[in-house]
Amino acid sequence: MSDTMIYPSLTDFLNELQQNCLLLARHGETDWNAMGLIQGQQDRPLSPKGFQQRKNLFFHLQAVPLVKIYCSSLQRSLQTAQPLSEEKEIPIITVAELDEAKLGVFEGEHKVNFSDDHSRIMYESFLKDEINIILPGGGENLRDVHARIQKPLQEITHAVAEQGHVLVVAHRNVNKMLVQSLLGLDFEAGYRVEHRNHWLYIFACQSNEIYLMEIKSLADEVEIISGYREID
Repeated sequence: MSDTMIYPSLTDFLNELQQNCLLLARHGETDWNAMGLIQGQQDRPLSPKGFQQRKNLFFHLQAVPLVKIYCSSLQRSLQTAQPLSEEKEIPIITVAELDEAKLGVFEGEHKVNFSDDHSRIMYESFLKDEINIILPGGGENLRDVHARIQKPLQEITHAVAEQGHVLVVAHRNVNKMLVQSLLGLDFEAGYRVEHRNHWLYIFACQSNEIYLMEIKSLADEVEIISGYREID
C-alpha cells in the first residue's frame, strides 16, 4: 500500500481513473457478526449496523454507472445490494459459487466461548491454516473456495472489460480469493488479504491495479488507498 488520495466522491476517482472497474463489496454486518458467532453459509440477515453500512454503500455508488450487479445467494449480500438494484433497475445476478466458505459443524458456535476444549483446539488449528485445513461436517478451506469462484470470476471480469463498471457483493473469505485471483497472488498472500464490512475494493481492469475505499458517511470526503490491506 502506498499513497492515500482524497476525492469529493467515488465517481470523481473513477472518472479520473478512466478504466472499467470491478467494485468488490462485502455484505454489511449481520446479527451473528454482531454476536461474535461463526457464520459460514448460515443464511443470516443484516444487523441494524449492517443496514447503515448498506445505506452508506448505496449513496457512494448511486451515481456510479454500473452495468451489472453480482451477489452470492445468501440474504446478507442480497440485502446489501437490493437498494442499488432497485434504484438503477439492474437485476441482481445471483451466483451460489460466491457464497461464503462452509465451516461445517462450527457454524453457529461462538468465536471465543466454545462449547468444549476439543472444539476450541480444532477451530484454533483451522485459523492457523485456513488454506489447507477443512473443518468437519462439510467445511471448506481457501483452496476449495478458490476453485469454485474461478468460473464466475471469468464471467465477471469479461463483463467489466467489455461493458463497464460491475459491482460484486460477496463475503470475507470469498473476497480474499477474488483479490488473490485478480492480482495473481499466492495462497499465503491471498489468505492475508482483509476485507471488512465497510470496505470497498476497486479493481482497475486495464492496469491490473487494486484500490481500497472505506465506506463512510456520504458527508465525508472519499479516501482512496492504493493496494489492499492485510489482516492484523
